[in-house]
Amino acid sequence: MRHYTSHTIKSASRLVLASSLLLAMPQTGQAFADTEKMMSLEEVVVTSRKISESLQDVPIAVSAFTADALEKKGLTNISQIGDYTPSLIMDFTSALTGSSASATTFIRGIGQSDFLLTIDPGVGLYVDGVYVARSVGGIVDLLNLERIEVLKGPQGTLFGRNTIGGAINIVSAKPGEEFSLKGEVTLGNFNRRDVRMSVDVPLMADKLYSSISVSSKNRDGYAHRIPFEGVHGPDISYPSQAIGQNAELGDENTDTLKGIFLLEASDRLQATLIVDSTRSREHSAASTLLNAYPGATQLAGLYNGCIAGVIPVSACGPAFNLNGDADPNNDRTPYDNRFLTDDPYTTYATGPNFSNLDLFGLSLTLDYAVTDTIDLKSITAYRTLDAEFGRDGDNSPLTVDHTSNMYEHEQFTQELQLTGLSMDGRLKWLAGLYYFEESGRDNVFVPLGGLPFLDLDELNIVDNVSYAAFGQASYSLTDDLSVTAGLRYTKENKDYRPVHRDQVSGALLVPDDTAELDITDTSPRFGIEYRWNEDFFTYVSVSKGFKSGGFTGRTVDPQPAARPFKPEKVWAYEAGFKSDLADGRVRLNGAAYYTDYTNLQVINQEGITPITVNAGKAEIKGAELELQAMVAENLVLNVGMAYTDATYTEITDPFATINLNSQFANTPEWSTTAALDYTIDMENDAALHLHGDWNYNSKIYNNAENTPELTQPAVHLFSASVTYSHPGDHWDLVFGGRNLSDERYLISGFDQPGVGFTEGTYARPREWYLTLRLRY
Repeated sequence: MRHYTSHTIKSASRLVLASSLLLAMPQTGQAFADTEKMMSLEEVVVTSRKISESLQDVPIAVSAFTADALEKKGLTNISQIGDYTPSLIMDFTSALTGSSASATTFIRGIGQSDFLLTIDPGVGLYVDGVYVARSVGGIVDLLNLERIEVLKGPQGTLFGRNTIGGAINIVSAKPGEEFSLKGEVTLGNFNRRDVRMSVDVPLMADKLYSSISVSSKNRDGYAHRIPFEGVHGPDISYPSQAIGQNAELGDENTDTLKGIFLLEASDRLQATLIVDSTRSREHSAASTLLNAYPGATQLAGLYNGCIAGVIPVSACGPAFNLNGDADPNNDRTPYDNRFLTDDPYTTYATGPNFSNLDLFGLSLTLDYAVTDTIDLKSITAYRTLDAEFGRDGDNSPLTVDHTSNMYEHEQFTQELQLTGLSMDGRLKWLAGLYYFEESGRDNVFVPLGGLPFLDLDELNIVDNVSYAAFGQASYSLTDDLSVTAGLRYTKENKDYRPVHRDQVSGALLVPDDTAELDITDTSPRFGIEYRWNEDFFTYVSVSKGFKSGGFTGRTVDPQPAARPFKPEKVWAYEAGFKSDLADGRVRLNGAAYYTDYTNLQVINQEGITPITVNAGKAEIKGAELELQAMVAENLVLNVGMAYTDATYTEITDPFATINLNSQFANTPEWSTTAALDYTIDMENDAALHLHGDWNYNSKIYNNAENTPELTQPAVHLFSASVTYSHPGDHWDLVFGGRNLSDERYLISGFDQPGVGFTEGTYARPREWYLTLRLRY
């Protein structure tokens, strides 16, 4: 068995501030106590380094999912937790990409929907303590996990920049001390075929442990490209590469490998090495045309005018004179609403259709007990990804607006944490240093206008470095009253080189120079916590967070230089409580908050170009409640509710396409989730587990301009599963379904007024699955 010194366990168990996993709200889908022995909820716990500590004592609002909860809900990638977490909106694709592995994440109205290499996310994603810098590649496979934690509100002091909305922390399961094997096979509609396996192998008794996990997920697309059979000219044809085998959209073909090695080097030193790799070869995310409006001021309208002969050939260009001046129409098909289909899962597109990803990660975590009261942790990590993705934005057989990206990125991070405890146990403290560097290239190709009015080749090159020093301490004034104070100082340098060229004219659209941005920030946190009795705990806090600035990475009209934008900043004020009621059978936790939000980074449409600008100021108010109750023996209820009131208070950009009455993107006013778990014990010691979920979001605007076609009305989602567990717990058989009412609802989209169309991405329709799990 493993050996830990008593001083290490004692100090770690009392160092609430020692971990970046500080949580406060109750756990969705947590494990529960054996109801045959007692009718009460099991204590909510989280493993912080080598021990477990109660979450009911930690003043941060969180929703969390254990591995058991993820299995019950049938979840396989990180984006799906957005359906079950109040205040969280998380989609698997970003507008303008076509990528099926580009996360769009918002918590409490704060996030980022643009995937560009020059723009940082507003919600931090962490995998085993390692920050994942880019949204591309952020759709993580849920393979061999211990839990997922969604921390709400700014986490600037301990987590750092780009966590002004919150943070999502993914924690892998540690290797077991004995050999074990767990595997599962899942079949479902859309020809779903998933195979997943994890094996724990002790390599040296009481010294070295390992686990190897593999996953292969495959299913056909839920949307398709179809031939256009309406009125058209001979210019429309369907080559095999556009229809045929490439007709599907939204398919899945992803393989993942993860290896974890844990070394108990001594009673004081533990080392954990984690290696992960992902390979995806998929078609584009599902997209369809929602509206086409080719007016006189739109590029599509210019194209239509040229082929109709309304605009002289001399103004349109030689490409519009293929049949001579006597036939200015050239028998070409105009771009308009004829390309709308009656089905959200079909499109007439023929352009780019691919979403490929190769990702590799390596991290080493060292835990060392320096003394009986001081511990040191080091996290060293390297991650790299190569991605290619493309989409047909106009969703027609014409080349009006296509994009294709070649995306490369690598990052290195180093973090040191020193934690301590005073001899009397009243003072708990943490101090740390953080280093981050990244480099990347994103080359996007954009033919525009039906015939080559514009043919953009835009290369973005970034090289960024960030340093931080941080500390936090908590002091118990009495046995029940404590105060917390923390501070983080961040300094970063961003180098950006744009190489943007119009291949029709051959002209550079922005000078080929390196632009530089230097950013510094100081983010404090203050809090007071009071325990009224052993079952009721309250806290108040004020904290600051910031999201880094950057550069506009798109150019259509010539610019004198790269265009920068400033960091976002928030001050957040929060009050919360946590309580255990009815002799431990009910757990009710809640929080209310107010956020002062400045320098909002909003995608602004300037002609054909979507750019990021600091558009204004806002305030966000809200409240959250989470309830868990053991209603009866073997029956558990989980309920979560969130209310968000986000309003713009000032518009500071004179050219902003939003106003004070605009609604926040990806921010429902109300979100609610509920789950029931009921276990039926059978006579032969087998068990039947019944699970049901309901999720509700009020109206969601999928862009900042609140385009009507991209506005999703309120939607209710239902999922359920039935699990038969064989006696001995060696195998389970699960039958389940998601989106049981077959709702057709938008999760992403883009309005392009400069060209004259609106495109949208719909979520997956109703799905069923059958899973066989084996354990040894």
